[in-house]
Amino acid sequence: MNINKKYIIIFGTLILLLVIITGATTYYKEKGAQTQIPDVEQSVLSFSQGNPANLKEFLGFINYCKGAVLFSDIEELKNKEIKEIACVIVKILPEYIDLYTTSSDKPYLPLFYSLNNIISFKTDSYVGISVDLKDVVRKYDPSLLLEEDKLYFCNISELSWEDPFYLQIAPEQNLFFPEGDVCCAGIEMNNDHSISFSGFVPQAESLNIKHYLVDEQTVSDVMNKQSFSEIKDILNDYPIIWQMEKPIAP
Repeated sequence: MNINKKYIIIFGTLILLLVIITGATTYYKEKGAQTQIPDVEQSVLSFSQGNPANLKEFLGFINYCKGAVLFSDIEELKNKEIKEIACVIVKILPEYIDLYTTSSDKPYLPLFYSLNNIISFKTDSYVGISVDLKDVVRKYDPSLLLEEDKLYFCNISELSWEDPFYLQIAPEQNLFFPEGDVCCAGIEMNNDHSISFSGFVPQAESLNIKHYLVDEQTVSDVMNKQSFSEIKDILNDYPIIWQMEKPIAP
């Protein structure tokens, strides 16, 4: 990921403070999501490697990204029409391990950056993406936020890259194909929500994600399809309310 070292140093400390101070409280207030993710008790989130090694670490990472996009007030996200971030897991220097982690066996910490500042993703790196869903809906049609019934969404990622741990959380909402990943769900908009993705960046020219506003029947139709191309054909009839395409560097 093409992020200069000075940027990481400046904002790394601020982000770590965010995790320490608010991680146990505000991160877990957000209960709804494109994929429903259980809460995980944690203090300072740390990892033994550059990607989640088990389901608990995966849940912690996803909740970290969701909490960061929904509750962070760093300058890079202020006044953005749509708040969107990328999260990574980085190894900290040995001299800072005692300051920021509870175990020398877990020298990796999560950091996040405004997605707008990311030039490209690096092949095989582990990345999380989180987007404020209310911002997305508000930009498309503010009146939808007043709906009492659920809104229904589907998203497509091309190529396939999302972490298989998603299938352990909500298998009924996720489909994985070699060509790409699909997730559909109905969400009540009376609480804060995020669109969340994470996984290893594929070997490809770019990573493309599209988020569609659909209806309840379409969610059912999509999740019962066995072909990625058939799903794309169905969703072509619905509006794309958020999308991202970033080049991938080898």
